[in-house]
Amino acid sequence: MGDTIVAVATAWAPAAIGVVRLSGPEAKHIVEKLWKGPSLRPRLAQVGYLVDRTGEPLDQAVCTFFPAPKSYTGEDVVEISCHGSLYVLRRVVELCVEQGARLARPGEFTMRAYLNGKLALDQAEAVADLIQAQSARAHRLALSQFRGKYYEKVRQFRQQLVEFLALLELELDFAEEDVEFASRERLRELLRTLLAEIKQLLQSYRAGQAVREGIPIAIVGRPNAGKSTLLNAILQEERAIVSDIPGTTRDTIEERLFLGGYELRLIDTAGLREKPADAVEAEGIRRAQAKLREAFLILYVFDASQESLSAAQKAAQLLLGSIEGLPLLWVANKVDLGAAGPLEGAVAVSAKTKQGLSELESAILERLGEAGLGGEVLLSHLRHYESFVRAQEALEGALGLLEAGGGTELIAEELRAAQHAIGEITGDITPDEVLGVIFSRFCIGK
Repeated sequence: MGDTIVAVATAWAPAAIGVVRLSGPEAKHIVEKLWKGPSLRPRLAQVGYLVDRTGEPLDQAVCTFFPAPKSYTGEDVVEISCHGSLYVLRRVVELCVEQGARLARPGEFTMRAYLNGKLALDQAEAVADLIQAQSARAHRLALSQFRGKYYEKVRQFRQQLVEFLALLELELDFAEEDVEFASRERLRELLRTLLAEIKQLLQSYRAGQAVREGIPIAIVGRPNAGKSTLLNAILQEERAIVSDIPGTTRDTIEERLFLGGYELRLIDTAGLREKPADAVEAEGIRRAQAKLREAFLILYVFDASQESLSAAQKAAQLLLGSIEGLPLLWVANKVDLGAAGPLEGAVAVSAKTKQGLSELESAILERLGEAGLGGEVLLSHLRHYESFVRAQEALEGALGLLEAGGGTELIAEELRAAQHAIGEITGDITPDEVLGVIFSRFCIGK
């Protein structure tokens, strides 16, 4: 990159410290024009003063110079740590621009790191995920990707394809000799192995998205089962309106909760019954049923003082149409009023007295773990998902040709398509417009 960029790298808000970052061939030269202090030496934090064009001091600061290629971007980088006054930060950036720098675009520092070979593309995307992570699990997933675990797995897929494709290309070069360099049996085994692993990754996409964006958990049940009271008890605040009048909750209420390292999206829904009182309640029930389709876990709450678990399951079957395959966790509420029948298989709670809430939280975490949400190698980006779908289609095409005795050229063409699709994930093959979309999600200064 020929030019030098500058941006505030810390949050745009008053703080004790703010950091202005420059990257490019003129970074050190530009800062030296504003610097009154010891000469900038590599990787040494030095105290001095920043001055404006007239020589008047602007702020006392600490400057650190990272010469290329041993820097975040692979270029000369200077980081200026000054007092976090918005005026000071803005003025430092203005002075750098006056001396020849230009304002950085969103994600441009990390884009330069990628273009200079400091990060793979999926690792660069993980930087944005790390910044945006709201929970321990989202942080762990992003950190795993940043450290290269996911990249290493994807790179192995591509390398195996490259090696086999090279042998097939060799066969094409010696087509008249009728020789076989690539064992068809080994290729068949490779394709089946890759397809199985890609299928597993594709299946993890929903879990990866949920970890990044918040795991949807729907709270459903009959009117007056205590769903809103339970939501308030879990949140430890009065978020939902509670009333003895059935049908009080008319629309879905969504709140976020951090539990066991996960970010949960708890969704309180309208009570389910066969004959709604009016059109508004009917719409609330329709929305509740829609939320069931996106939920990772469904807390079916029933009034334990009025019905047993088996009775609640029959009611749920009737109200939901079918409970087969639904990720249901049965919650027997109002146990402080006594139990109308056996509750084995349900989590017994009293939202009113807070009894059993810790057991409910443990049960929720157990179910999320069983759903694979604790894994470190999860597909979490739509771009990756789409690339793997294309790779899967190409590999299935290659395997089909292989089973049917297809020609080497046709098999090689499918492998090239799969290699290209996987290469787009790591950035080995990436059109410029894709880079623009990826790095536009970043904050300025990163």
